[in-house]
Amino acid sequence: MTDIDISVAARDWVAAQGGVLTLRLSTRYGCCGGQAGVPVAELGAPREAAGYTPVELDGLRVFVADALGEGPYRIDLEGLFRWRRLAVAGAMGQM
Repeated sequence: MTDIDISVAARDWVAAQGGVLTLRLSTRYGCCGGQAGVPVAELGAPREAAGYTPVELDGLRVFVADALGEGPYRIDLEGLFRWRRLAVAGAMGQM
């Protein structure tokens, strides 16, 4: 089971946006080669449900990518007003 913690601000914001969240790895490439999977959180469900496990977290429906490690992962809210975005702190994965 993946260990996920979400801040109150992030939880309330996601709930106001529909209450559905996707937590996945996003590939980032280095300047000299190589790549790493950086955890990201996005509003909404994934386009393809295959490869994700839906879980209930603090009243939210969270689709967790099977490629994520055990964590822990911390989802928080950054920014002001309409420039808000979700930020994830946690272990990077192999792609």
